[in-house]
Formats: sequence, C-alpha cells, structure tokens
Amino acid sequence: MIRSLSIYTIHMRSLQANIERISDYFTHDFRQPRTTDIFFRALVLYTFVKILFIWNVSATILQYHTISFPRSVFGKVLLLPAIFANTYLNAFYFGAVSFLILAFFLRANYIVRFLFFYLTFNLYVINLPLANGSDIVLFMLSLWCIPMGRYAPIKINDKWHLQKVLYNLALILCQIQIVNTYLISGLDKLLSETWRSGDAFTYIRHLDFFYNPVLPQGLENSSWNFILSWCTILFELSFVVLIWNRHTRIATIVVGVIFNLFIWLVLSIPDFALLMMISFLIFLKDEDFKALKNGK
Repeated sequence: MIRSLSIYTIHMRSLQANIERISDYFTHDFRQPRTTDIFFRALVLYTFVKILFIWNVSATILQYHTISFPRSVFGKVLLLPAIFANTYLNAFYFGAVSFLILAFFLRANYIVRFLFFYLTFNLYVINLPLANGSDIVLFMLSLWCIPMGRYAPIKINDKWHLQKVLYNLALILCQIQIVNTYLISGLDKLLSETWRSGDAFTYIRHLDFFYNPVLPQGLENSSWNFILSWCTILFELSFVVLIWNRHTRIATIVVGVIFNLFIWLVLSIPDFALLMMISFLIFLKDEDFKALKNGK
C-alpha cells in the first residue's frame, strides 16, 4: 500500500512538472521573435514578387473570367478588394504593392499582419483560374502570422500571458501545418502503387502543361524513376520527425531546399517551390540567424 502511494506520488509530481513546463513554454516569453519576423517579411517579399509576375496575366484573366461575388454583407466585406480589382485592377495592384513595401519595413504589428492575410486571400480569389497549391498555402501561413505579431502589447495585470500564449500557439500550429503537408503527401505517395513503383515520374514526363521542356530526355529511365520516387517518399515522411530535432534540423532544411529546387526545375512551378522553401524559415531558431550573421 505504501509502495503504491509512493508510485502514485511520483507520477503526480511528474505530471505536475510537465504541466508547469508546458505552461512556462507558452507564457514565459515570445519564442523565436527574430525567426517569426524574418518569416513574415519573407512571405511579404514573396507576395510582392508574385504580384509583379502575375499582374498582366490577371488583366487577361479578368477579360474572360467573371468573379462571382456573395450577396451577404459579410461576404462583400471579405471580398471587397477582389470586388474593387474586378473593375480597377491596376489601381488594386498598385495599392497592394505599396502596402507590401510598407509592411516589409514595419515591425510586427497585428493590424498590418491582418491586412496582409486579407490581401493574400483576395489575391487567391482574383486569380482563381490559375491558382495552385501555393496560393492556398500562402494565405494559410499568413493567417498564422496574425497572432505572431507582438505590437501593440496587450497588458493584463501587468503581464502579457494571453498575448504570449496566442503568439507561441500560432508558432507551433504554423509549424504543424507545414509538417502535416509533408506527412499527408508522403502517406499518399506511400499508399500509391504508382509512386511505389516509380511510374509516377514516368507519367510526369508526359504532362506537357507541367513538365519542363528544357529536360526533354529526363525521367525516361525506370530505375532512376524508382529511386526518385522512394527518395521523395522517404524525405516527406522523415521530414515529419527530423525537422524537430536540433541535431538534424539544419540538414533537413538543406535537403528540403534541394528537394523543392528539383520540383521547381522539373515541374516548372517556381511559386510553389519557392514558398515551400520559405516555409522552412519558421523552423529555424533565433540563434541560427545570429550564427549566420556572425559567419559561424
């Protein structure tokens, strides 16, 4: 009986210690503030460059594609920029570019980050006919950036616990979303006979609207296609585990960059590949950027 009580006491103390550790993680401080700032600015810069490339394309699209707008007041407010762009596209893009320049230099302001999310969502609506996975990923990542702002501070009993909890929770959820993207993609490929056999890369070779014409002789060797398929599967599944380990984090990111550069080269979807490379920034630590600055 005494031994059982002793074991129970040990378990309860361990549980209490874990709860306190988790509580301290979320409330003690803003985790990796430099990382989240750099991540947000990278998304802003990415959006700026993307707008410059799609500006003329959007003008052509709107000549043949009519945006269906909601009748509700909430829907109209949500899509107000898209409604404006439907009539005054050049004015909309000029305003968007001006805002992005301003957002890049401002510190982590909640309002700026909310407006950035608002912009990315409407960009997705405006360019829906040519949208790909990058557009959805962009406005989802921009959504997590809102609570990762830190100004102006909200003081409750002279402590910023709520603000810190929202910030740190958003940071983790943003990381989980990226990890989940690779997990789902990896599991889907693992359960597909087409991917396990390597035939997927053979089929990619015949996708004229995706496959890079600069590589006319690529992906014709069945052995190489089999190796490439399993390298893809293993990377996506191992990413889920290795990205959290401080000893393998940097190496995983380097491999991830190479992986996405391969997607860029073969499938000619630079916007998606570039955005996924940018997403790796959220896994870095402030000390990583400090070491890079110091040349270590």
